[in-house]
Amino acid sequence: MRKYRKRLIREKAVIATYQKLLVDTSEEEIKEYLNSDKELCADRSDYDYCLLMITSIVNKIGKYQDEVAKHLKKNWSVDRLSKIELAILIVACYELLETDQSREIIINEAVELSKKYCDNDSYKFINGLLNKVVK
Repeated sequence: MRKYRKRLIREKAVIATYQKLLVDTSEEEIKEYLNSDKELCADRSDYDYCLLMITSIVNKIGKYQDEVAKHLKKNWSVDRLSKIELAILIVACYELLETDQSREIIINEAVELSKKYCDNDSYKFINGLLNKVVK
């Protein structure tokens, strides 16, 4: 099986999912976003895999939101999460449920993305919720 640059692809998927949640971007707008990244476009296989991943997530975004909602504390809803936290969780849920990637790597990458894009302690919440998803 071909090796992809998963870290780059995950980050692009999170940002595209965030855009979808925030302003309901179209598939064409997502392609424009991906086309603007020279590093991603340098390898057609990485680009195609990233687009497939994003399309798969967007087409079943409700399924992954429901998965996140199942593991929230009582009286919490996905509406209470920031859009970027939700995007990170959705992408991680997609990978955990639909791919054969290492669960530890998926969760670790989600934690790293939360440290980069979210509030200071969000990584703890994301780590805890994703650990519930895998159980």
